[in-house]
Amino acid sequence: MGHKKCFLVLSLFLATNLSGQIYNSWNHNGLNPIDRITNHGGQNLHTAIGPMRLDEVAQFYNIDSLIQRDIPRPRHQQNIFGRFFSGNLFEWNENDVWIRINPLFNFEIGKDNQAGKSWYVNTRGALVEGKLGKNIGFYADILENQATFPAYIDAFIDERGIVPGQGRRKDYGEDGHDFSQSTGYLSYNAGRWLNFQMGFGKHFIGEGYRSLFLSDNAYSYPYLKMTATLLNAKYMLLISELKHYERDETLGDTRFESKYGAFHYLSWNIGKRFNLGLFESVIWAAEDTIGYRGLDVNYITPLVVLRPVEYNLGSPDNMTMGISMKYIPWDNTSLYGQFVLGEFKFDEVFSNNKWWANKQGFLIGLKSFNLFGINNLDLLSEYSQVRPYTYSHYQPITNYGHFYQELAHPLGANFRESISFLRYRYKRWHFESKLQIAMKGLDPSDDVSYGGNIHKPNVTRPGDYGHTIGQGIKSHLTQAEFNLIFLINPQNNMNLTLGARFRRMSNELETIEGNYFYLSFRTSLRNVYYDYF
Repeated sequence: MGHKKCFLVLSLFLATNLSGQIYNSWNHNGLNPIDRITNHGGQNLHTAIGPMRLDEVAQFYNIDSLIQRDIPRPRHQQNIFGRFFSGNLFEWNENDVWIRINPLFNFEIGKDNQAGKSWYVNTRGALVEGKLGKNIGFYADILENQATFPAYIDAFIDERGIVPGQGRRKDYGEDGHDFSQSTGYLSYNAGRWLNFQMGFGKHFIGEGYRSLFLSDNAYSYPYLKMTATLLNAKYMLLISELKHYERDETLGDTRFESKYGAFHYLSWNIGKRFNLGLFESVIWAAEDTIGYRGLDVNYITPLVVLRPVEYNLGSPDNMTMGISMKYIPWDNTSLYGQFVLGEFKFDEVFSNNKWWANKQGFLIGLKSFNLFGINNLDLLSEYSQVRPYTYSHYQPITNYGHFYQELAHPLGANFRESISFLRYRYKRWHFESKLQIAMKGLDPSDDVSYGGNIHKPNVTRPGDYGHTIGQGIKSHLTQAEFNLIFLINPQNNMNLTLGARFRRMSNELETIEGNYFYLSFRTSLRNVYYDYF
């Protein structure tokens, strides 16, 4: 039986015989009610593995109270109109079966002063999720979109042929885009310590807004996931099928090349306030010069350390390793960091020759809730940097990407970035400000790589030594964003948002400035990133 058939059979086995629990809807926009309570000592939660399971959080908190955020429920929800604005649109809870259905939408209009035009987003969809007994959980959603975008997002779409984080697009009208997405999972708690999940979606490993390990930046993908919890440790094995996609107008409708990823993460809570995490991943092509590999059984065994396995296969694949830490000095505040490593040769690292394959990066961050003792005043601030050629590989298909986007940090490599959020909530009102300052080295032409574009083969580099962060066309990006949000329905984060974004990108060749203003009526249950070069 071929490897792809093994993957399918295992998936069907999990669906029919196992089929966890409900997971927290993952978002970074300040409307996530779970994030604020995970920075307390002694909870034994593993907050770097996202999205988090709500049944684990429920050991310490009342989930419904967290979701409501001290907003009183209305007394009467008898009709669909009342439930739409104050509860779940449809909900069943009987005989150990709980099911809810809610709308998903984003109706947005905006003004792009850079291009002198308006834009809109028209997103409609729905989600259904539930539990069957104590151990089986499921989720499914579908979204249909038509949209126009500000000029800098249109430039990204024109270059890559995809909408950021949302997959392929088709022409709609004169300058619009038509795109859709569907995600879902089946999850099963196999006893007290094991959880199995199969689905089509995204994952996040990390404590903050960015991740150097695995983020939800790229399009969704099919996966199998196992987590095992024992005492103060939690282990995750994630197997996914990824797509190598590069825009080519001559292709038309075709099947994209497949590759696979195996991701391991071990989280260990040491004492009540310190967490240590170990990460490793490997990306390999479904077919290489030797022949068809498919789902390589060498990489799907739980607990095995991937680096020796990859080395003894002839080192054909793209390995990434990392270590993370989190410390809670006092309740409501956490310090966290990540260090990622793609290659390591002791003599080259310490020779100060700036060898091209010194593939390293780090991230440090701070979260503080109820800042200065002010209730619901929250701060998140991060700094990250990644050396050139990190995440890239000698052949494009095995880069650390999926569907022409980065699996880790959206800026790829060869960058430095500082990004900060200040948020305040008063009852249903949310105020959010964001500041991003970044520097990245861009390529002067398509046939050479200075290490920032992870989708290019690193064999096109200009030499082996003297490589520094920002090499190539050194470019600077500053973005400031302000949002005033009125939360209508806490159950699905339905809100009205009035926002403004100010953006400036400059280098020796050009300077692009833009002011963007927007108004949206939406359900904020997922992350979409527009903060890139």
